[in-house]
Amino acid sequence: MKRSRELAAIGAAMVLATTLVAAGPASGAEEGKGKPTEPSLVGSAKMLRKDGQDVRFTFDAHGLFPDSRGTFRVSHSGAGFSAYFQGRVDCLVVGGPVAVVTGIVEDTNVPGLEDRRVGMSVYDHGKRDRVGYSWGPDPDHEFVVPPCMSSAPFETVETGDFKAVEWFPPGSGIS
Repeated sequence: MKRSRELAAIGAAMVLATTLVAAGPASGAEEGKGKPTEPSLVGSAKMLRKDGQDVRFTFDAHGLFPDSRGTFRVSHSGAGFSAYFQGRVDCLVVGGPVAVVTGIVEDTNVPGLEDRRVGMSVYDHGKRDRVGYSWGPDPDHEFVVPPCMSSAPFETVETGDFKAVEWFPPGSGIS
């Protein structure tokens, strides 16, 4: 009886181990499930605005510049106004818990913002994340946000969460 229980336990452990090895990690960027293969910034959050304004950011950005890709969306509404823009990521760099992402606005209801590059930054600090940004309508195209540039993350997240994953190519000398 004792021997059959031991064999059953060993068999169950072997099946579990085989299943885990065959499945592999769901994502190289997930914490504790293997090493990442590229940097990323993902998540959505609402900013803390005591005046009742609703400001939200969403990121799904992957890859190291110049091979960055993904999307972003920003919305901002308050008393008597509602604005949004969304677009494609053209740069992502993550160092430790801080990510900087830029992208080109492809859809918006803000005059002068379409086809402009915007910059955003995120400090991934658990449930106390922060966000910064650099943009504005610029109909004369005088103020250009360069790729991979934004301001310090100065706004506090009220609800939601961002996950910034750092990664640099092996042999880059950056660790």
